Amino acid sequence: MTALLRHPVFRRLYTAHVIHIIGNEFTFIAVVGLLHDLSGSGLSFAAGTVFRLMPYVITSVFSGALLEHWDKRRVMIVVNLLRGILVSLFFWITSPAYLWAAYVLLILVNICSAFFQPAMQVAIVRTVKADDRLAANSLLQGTTSFLIIVCQGIAAMLVYLFSYRFNFLLDAACYAVSLLILLRLPAFADEPERTGSGFVQRLREGFRYIGRQREIAGVLLYQMAERFLGAYYVMLMYFVLQERGEGLFVFGLLDIPLGLGGVCAGLVAGRLADRMGTKGINMALGWALAAMGVSIYAIFHSGPIAALAAASLFCAFASFGSSILAVTRLQQLADPDYLARVFSIREMVTMGSYSVGCLIVGYGAQQAGSAAVSSGLAVFGAAAGLIWLLGSRGQTDSRTGRQLEKETGAGI
Repeated sequence: MTALLRHPVFRRLYTAHVIHIIGNEFTFIAVVGLLHDLSGSGLSFAAGTVFRLMPYVITSVFSGALLEHWDKRRVMIVVNLLRGILVSLFFWITSPAYLWAAYVLLILVNICSAFFQPAMQVAIVRTVKADDRLAANSLLQGTTSFLIIVCQGIAAMLVYLFSYRFNFLLDAACYAVSLLILLRLPAFADEPERTGSGFVQRLREGFRYIGRQREIAGVLLYQMAERFLGAYYVMLMYFVLQERGEGLFVFGLLDIPLGLGGVCAGLVAGRLADRMGTKGINMALGWALAAMGVSIYAIFHSGPIAALAAASLFCAFASFGSSILAVTRLQQLADPDYLARVFSIREMVTMGSYSVGCLIVGYGAQQAGSAAVSSGLAVFGAAAGLIWLLGSRGQTDSRTGRQLEKETGAGI
């Protein structure tokens, strides 16, 4: 980990990411508070999530193909500038008549974000050695989850003591600081040469490439299932604020066990992934889906807040752990020439699954109650985990992805 932080590119990417996440956690609870004030229905929470994610999904269809011809450093700088400006505008939305404006801002912010994530992934793969990428992903995820613990706790107290609206301004300031750090990012020495093929051709090639690579397609399908299960979180908003009648600060405090689960996942994935081998990782991925299903059921059938928090921690551990391992596998499997397209398509299909899931669970919670919907998610998680385990049963290779890279030269 120390060696990674001495790396000039990764250190700046990591620092900019940390500062952005701090602001993002302040804004997340503020958006929940804004939607609660302007509408307050379970469907409005689901709609807010969809307005955040669908633009992200649609933009991700073509962002990877465009990024291949753009300077990744410049993209990240411009995106942070735009996001900082847009987030600050939430502060001025005070009337239910302007609920539409909140949705428009959510759309624009997430169109920008659809360009940032693939650009950052390309920057990591281009500059961090293959042997260090699992550690880099674990560090990023572990730090993000730790910040969720700290920042959601602080944000909850700020909401309790003051107005949630000031959180929007704090996030805008964080984007500004992150932008200044990215300005000092050195150029990528091994930036690939620009290809002569057109945008549409590159886009088609990206989808065809994934269609030919069964392992990559399998990992993407797995992440779609995991993100569909992750949609329980939008139902948690309705469950805590409406069905239980708790305050907004209670919902913010419940993000602390979620963050703690992510920290634990980052530590465990970084330490055990190489020891498990490919077959062991596939087994862990399958059981993680089943564990998510069980814990989601427990979350919405728990009486005391402490029991709900414990189930949330377990669910977060399974979810974040599976995400770390799946992203690392994609980095190992994808050809460098298709990397940006693979990750932009990944963002499209995973967040698309999350959007669909949010609509289903948000509407379902309002119509049938959170307890009934959570039972359906539990069955889905168990079934998806079983299918993954059966599909990977024939996998006998016990070597790690790193060893395979060294032996075949196919890694990146």
